[in-house]
Amino acid sequence: MPRLPAPGLLRHVSRRLWLLPPCCWLLLLALLPTAAWAGSEQRVESSTTVLELDANGGALIRHELRVAQRGAPFVTLTLRGVDPDAEPLADGTVTRLSDSPEQNLTQPLGVRASDGQLELTAPGARGLRGNHFLLTFAYRTHLLERGAIRPLAERGLFELSWLGPRFDDGVDSVTLLVRAHAAARPPELAPRRDGDTYGMVMSTLRRSRDGDELELVRTHIARDEAMRWNVWLDGGAFDQQPLARDGEPARAEPTPTRALPRPEPKQMLGLLGVLGLGLAYALLVALKSRAANAAAAARGTHARPWLAAGTAWRACAAGVAMSAAAGAAAWDEPPWMAALALIVSMAFAAFHPPVAPSAPRGPGEWRPLEDAALARAPRACLPGAWLDAGRARGFLLLCALLALVIACATRAFELSPYVGACVLLGGAALLPIFCTGRAGELPLEALDCSRSFLSDAARRLARDGSLVIHPIGRLAAANAEVDELRLSITPARPVPGLLGLELGIELRERLGGHSARPVVVVRAAEGSDCQRALPRGLTWTRGRSAEERASLVRPKLPDAATSVALVQELLSLMLSPSPEPAAKKASRSAGSGLSTAKAATRSSPAHAT
Repeated sequence: MPRLPAPGLLRHVSRRLWLLPPCCWLLLLALLPTAAWAGSEQRVESSTTVLELDANGGALIRHELRVAQRGAPFVTLTLRGVDPDAEPLADGTVTRLSDSPEQNLTQPLGVRASDGQLELTAPGARGLRGNHFLLTFAYRTHLLERGAIRPLAERGLFELSWLGPRFDDGVDSVTLLVRAHAAARPPELAPRRDGDTYGMVMSTLRRSRDGDELELVRTHIARDEAMRWNVWLDGGAFDQQPLARDGEPARAEPTPTRALPRPEPKQMLGLLGVLGLGLAYALLVALKSRAANAAAAARGTHARPWLAAGTAWRACAAGVAMSAAAGAAAWDEPPWMAALALIVSMAFAAFHPPVAPSAPRGPGEWRPLEDAALARAPRACLPGAWLDAGRARGFLLLCALLALVIACATRAFELSPYVGACVLLGGAALLPIFCTGRAGELPLEALDCSRSFLSDAARRLARDGSLVIHPIGRLAAANAEVDELRLSITPARPVPGLLGLELGIELRERLGGHSARPVVVVRAAEGSDCQRALPRGLTWTRGRSAEERASLVRPKLPDAATSVALVQELLSLMLSPSPEPAAKKASRSAGSGLSTAKAATRSSPAHAT
């Protein structure tokens, strides 16, 4: 039976069935809630707390939190750091805020206390939709029983020390209203003590016949910071019997005179800690300066501190600046003062890399030496190993001190994130002590480096029986002492035009110190087959005579194995029968250790002699 053609509509649909799966996915993605894309974000924008003191030492605490909700309905909020004996009341409410006040929706709020935190739950399983909510709730606590209200040395004066809740993302505005019964002396914010995290606090006092109200406002609280409020109260606001000290009779009428608070042991300990920190840093700077000067003198150069002054002056200035930085951070001075003092202390402790002596050497003569000339002489250890991060002992000590700083910062962060961050940033003061003025920045001793490197290279080259190896040295004409060592390499069957191969060390200054790089000096007669057999990229200069030409070839890696491989490669090129294949072989040898000098540049004439 012949197949009938499909109608036009069916044929159009059948050709576009491949569009069905993508369209289904797009429809599914469009139906997903916005929260699946944007995620859920919850932040407390402002906090207002009313602390109503009872005459028996208890308190009723009422909170008002303005919460911003993004991406998901408001279901629950966990408030950490509340009073551990909190007894929630059943009058909590949550209000959805909108642009028009008549559309605000207020519903009951579930409040549950557990382990020093409150679980605030919106009604219903799905929560409330909206962007801004106002949460109001209250609980009772016993401040006197927990020691939050205690008598002071001044007769008839008590101190309320209350710790506010913590917020995960911080709060831009925090207000505390302390309400107490009327007394002869109004409540006031207590003077700052060591460890207090007031920041900038504005206070307003309102008095009436029945009670006093002190309003405290702080503009910002950092992330996860617990704000401790300390308020002085007159004893007349409480019943005398429960608040009197043991064995002390009831207080008479309060006197209007006010005595200055005595310094507490914590304040003295804080002051001693600040002074001790500065003294310890001054001692470190003095020890570092003394060791850096001695190490530089041993290498024939001079230490260069950032701020040129004597060791004693620099140590004292660094210690004073460190004490100033610690004091500014501990006593809540402006942060820029602490940062500036810390930078000044680090500047007095830091060193520039020393400058290597650049006096030109006089004339000399190269002569063959005995094999004992390559024997390694014992090196004297440079001082300051414990304060040098480039050496094992100094690195371990730096790691231990940084671990101690991190531990102290973690402990301080629990009390105040600001103080914890200051402690962590203060650990940067160790860097100029351990990371500048290092032994690796000093000029290297050329003869010691040459002996160490050439003895290893000679041992490797001795495995090839076709090479004649012996050390040579340059004897200065002024004092007849060896000032440079090289290794002379000659094949047993001389190559036509090859006058000799020499392996030596050249000292280079690099970022962070000095380095010793090996170099091979090829000496050939001008126009000889040996010179033509080598790659054309080599730069040739005049040698020790008018007929001699010398070229410097550097290995890619500064080790003995790569240098020996380069010498063997050069010999294989010069022993080739034809220069053209040799040049092609050198150009195709991408994995070889041969590294020539740049074209159109001249190498140092010192290596040609």
